[in-house]
Amino acid sequence: MTIEPIQKFPDNAIEFKDGVPVSLLFDDVYFSKQGGWEESQFVFLEGNEIQRKWEENENFPFRIGELGFGSGLNAFVTLDTWKLSANPASVEFVSLEGYPLATNILQSLNESYPNKNLWFKKLILSYESAIQSWKKKPADNLWSYQWDHPKNQNLFTLYVYLGDIKECLPKFPEIHAWYLDGFSPGKNPDMWSFESLTLMREKSVSKTSFATFSSAGFVRRNLTELGFVVEKKKGFGRKREMISGFLK
Repeated sequence: MTIEPIQKFPDNAIEFKDGVPVSLLFDDVYFSKQGGWEESQFVFLEGNEIQRKWEENENFPFRIGELGFGSGLNAFVTLDTWKLSANPASVEFVSLEGYPLATNILQSLNESYPNKNLWFKKLILSYESAIQSWKKKPADNLWSYQWDHPKNQNLFTLYVYLGDIKECLPKFPEIHAWYLDGFSPGKNPDMWSFESLTLMREKSVSKTSFATFSSAGFVRRNLTELGFVVEKKKGFGRKREMISGFLK
């Protein structure tokens, strides 16, 4: 499967199905209205034992790497959990996105989860400004935003690199836990290729964990070949299996 270079800045064709944005390029949903929030918690936070690691302050700052920012759902779920934690470490959430979504698509996440404080005006304007800067100057491809913890002095900092995974991943810092959340491997193979996972491995250290909704055989084999311990687990809801693990 060949995808046109991201430098051409193609329009990210989207259609809504039952109020949920679907990528026409990858034929996959950005999030689920029913259970999407809980699925993110189950797969990524619980799969990586994120809250335990924060509370034990295993790393400072604790860095989460995500492959596929999309609507920002995983970042918001993580931020919400962090704010509700009693005394978590500072967190740097580092993601990447090759096809940033338009404002109306981002706001659909708010409509799906009206009881959560997700995309607010200042945050959207900041993201839009970064996207416009990137389009004018592709090397200027980093967006960041920061939140304070309500009970301590620690910070949650979001970083999103805009562009192709092969250009963005080398810019990541050392990562302590990975959220592997690109569209499904069969529909977005570039995100799950051995080359991409090798770049992920290069940004990992001993005991760096990962979790993903996918249990595809080639993903498991590639991760194992790269030195990760891979474990199959029960998936969320109707999904039979997911995988998680860590670097030896």
